[in-house]
Amino acid sequence: MNIDFIILHGSPGNGKTTLSRKIHEHFESPYFEFGWIPEFRTLAPSIQISQRKEEQLSFENLIAAAKNYNRHGYKNVILSDLDDVRMLDIPNLFTDYNYVILTLYGDSDEVIKHRILTRDNGNGYKDWEQSVKTNELIKRRKKLPNEYRILNSRNDVELTLHEILAILESHIPAVSNDTSEFTRDDFFSYICD
Repeated sequence: MNIDFIILHGSPGNGKTTLSRKIHEHFESPYFEFGWIPEFRTLAPSIQISQRKEEQLSFENLIAAAKNYNRHGYKNVILSDLDDVRMLDIPNLFTDYNYVILTLYGDSDEVIKHRILTRDNGNGYKDWEQSVKTNELIKRRKKLPNEYRILNSRNDVELTLHEILAILESHIPAVSNDTSEFTRDDFFSYICD
């Protein structure tokens, strides 16, 4: 399998962290969650920076780090927990790479709510109502180049992992990375100004 980047996407509560870890274990490949990139507002509160600017810098640093690992020969580099609107950037940033976007979604608002309110993975995000709205937005919009949608309302992680591995094994890169039919309004951003 010759995939450079695996992007796990979906609204909070759809299993990105759990499945990213499973894929990481399977491939023994580098794995990055967006929240791992240092944030000035937390580490150096005297630096004046807006949340939007900080997210932009952190996103650019994450992409640079992932591409650096790939440049050093690593394949199946996993990126997870990106803002929904960043999915629009992925096809352009990875034009010259073999990448896959795996978008996890749910078919039960109650499952999403339960997962968000009871998770113990260190993520403090608790706005399950916004997550449900974002999940619906994701389900309605057209797929991006190299995007696959995976229903992950079940609680069988191994079954979902098996489905993901089958997708990765059979993936054929899109002929075009054109995203001109999308606008930023098709995506949600958790970042406030």
